[in-house]
Amino acid sequence: MSVPAETNAAPDAGAGRGADPREIELKLIVPAARLAEMATSPAIEHHARNAGTVRRLNTVYYDTPDRALWEAGFTLRVRNKGAACTMTVKSTEPANGGLLARSEWEAPVQDMRPRVGALAAQLPKAFFEALGAASLEPMFSTEVRRRTRKLDLPDASIELAVDEGRIVAGKASEPICELEFELEGGSASALYDLALDLAEHGPADLSIRSKAARGFDLALGRPPAFVKAKKSAIRGKVSLDDAFSAMLVDALLHLMRNKPAAIDGRHPEGVHQLRVALRRTRAILKLLGKLTGSSEADAFAGEARWLAGEHGDARDWDVFMVETVPPIEAACPEIAGFADLRNAAEILRERGYDRARAALAGPRAQRFQLLLARWIACRGWRADLSGKARAALAAPASKHALTVLTRQHRKVLDMGRHFDRLEPEARHELRLAVKKLRYVTDFLLPLCARKGSEARRYAKALSVLQDGLGRYNDVAVTAALLDRVAVPEMPAAAREACGAIRGWQARDLADLEAGLRAPWDGFRATGRPWSK
Repeated sequence: MSVPAETNAAPDAGAGRGADPREIELKLIVPAARLAEMATSPAIEHHARNAGTVRRLNTVYYDTPDRALWEAGFTLRVRNKGAACTMTVKSTEPANGGLLARSEWEAPVQDMRPRVGALAAQLPKAFFEALGAASLEPMFSTEVRRRTRKLDLPDASIELAVDEGRIVAGKASEPICELEFELEGGSASALYDLALDLAEHGPADLSIRSKAARGFDLALGRPPAFVKAKKSAIRGKVSLDDAFSAMLVDALLHLMRNKPAAIDGRHPEGVHQLRVALRRTRAILKLLGKLTGSSEADAFAGEARWLAGEHGDARDWDVFMVETVPPIEAACPEIAGFADLRNAAEILRERGYDRARAALAGPRAQRFQLLLARWIACRGWRADLSGKARAALAAPASKHALTVLTRQHRKVLDMGRHFDRLEPEARHELRLAVKKLRYVTDFLLPLCARKGSEARRYAKALSVLQDGLGRYNDVAVTAALLDRVAVPEMPAAAREACGAIRGWQARDLADLEAGLRAPWDGFRATGRPWSK
C-alpha cells in the first residue's frame, strides 16, 4: 500500500507549530520466560491500582521509499486499538538533553492509512522537509498483546505496559518482550527506582532501542548499527553543573546506542564503540570525582572500567582477525597455514564475545546502567558538597575547562619528554594520557576554543598522535594473542603463519619507531587553541 504525496502534504507546511509534547518512558527488555513473573512481581503489585486492561495492538510503520523520515530523525506509525486508529509521529533523538524523553505527536485517523495533514500545525518543519512530495509506504508492522496498569508511587504516577508479541517484516519476524514505564506525573527518578526494584527479581536490561529501530533493521536484513560519538553540543555560558550533566548524558547515550551492535557482534565497531563510550564515561566521572570528592563518581568509574575490560578480548581478537591478519596473509600467499590460524583465532574470538555478552546480560552491568542513569538524572554528585565545590559547579564551565585542558596538555608534554628514549611501559602510559586528553578535548574544547580552525587543527594533531601510539600498542597486543593461539597441538602450517606475523610486525615496529617522531613533533608544534 502506498499513500500518495497529496494525501500527506500539510495544508500549510509553514504554519505555526504547537507545543512540543514529550513522553518520558523507560524500557526494560526481559527474557520471555520471565515476563509474566516480572510483570506481577511485588515491586509492581505493591503500587498497582488494579489488574489493568489487555488489548491487541496492530501497528504499521510508514516511511518514504528511501526512508527519508527515519534518516531525518522521525518515525511515523498508525496503530489500531479496537475500532479506533491513532497516527503517531515520534522523534528518534532524546528531547532536551535527556535519556528517557522523546518528542511525540498524535492524532486520530479514520483507518490504518496515515494522514499527516492532521498534525500540520504541530509537527516541526524538518518533518515536512524530509517528507517532501514523496509517497508513504508501509515498512513493517508489529503485533502486540499489551497489558496496561496504573501504578501509584509516593512521588510519581506511572503507566506500565507489558508488551508481548512480534515485529513482522515480510517473511521475517522477531519477538517483542518488554516492560515499558511511562511517567504520567511526578519525578522521573521514580522510573529508575521501580526498574531497580524489578532488577532484583531477574534480568532487566535498560534499552533505548525502539521497536521502529528494530523493525527497520529486520526489514533491511542488517545488523544493529554502531554509532560514533557525536560532537559536543555544549556551548555558551553554561554552568559546570549543567555541563557535567550534559556530558554524562551524551556518554551514556553513546553506550546505550552501541549495546545492541556489540551484543550482535556482526560488526567489530559495535564492541569498539561501546568500549570508547565506557572510556569517555570514565574520563568524565574522574573529572567530576576529583572536583566534588564524590565517592559515587569514583565507584561508577570503576564499574565502567570493569565493563570495558570484559569486552577487551572481543575487541583484541576483532582487530587481529579484521586488521592484522588479512594484509599479511595477502602478502604471503606461499604460506598455507593462515586458514588454520584464523579458525583457531575465531574460537578465541567467540569466547571473547561470550564473555562480553555474559557481562552485559548479568546483574552487575544492568544495575550499573540503571544506577548511573538515575544518578545523572538526579545529579547525585551534588550530595554532601562542600561550599567550595558547590560554588565551582555554579561557575561557568569554560573556566574549569581551561584548567583541565591546560593540566592534561602539560601532562602529555611532560610524559613525552625525551620521546625517543621512552621505554615501552612509559610509551604505553603516554598513550593513555593522550587518549584521556582526546576525550576531555572532545567535551571541553568547544567551551573555550578561540577559533574553530585552531580547534580543528589541534584535534587533528592529537588524533594523528593517538593513532600512531595506538598502532605501536597493537603490535604488543598481537604478540600476546599469538602466544595464546599457538597451542602445542596447532598444525605446523599454522605455526608458520604465526611466525610470518611475528616477523612482519617486527619490521613494522621498526618503521613505527621511526614514524612516531613526526606525529609527536607535530603535536608539540600545534598551539593550544585556548587562552590559558
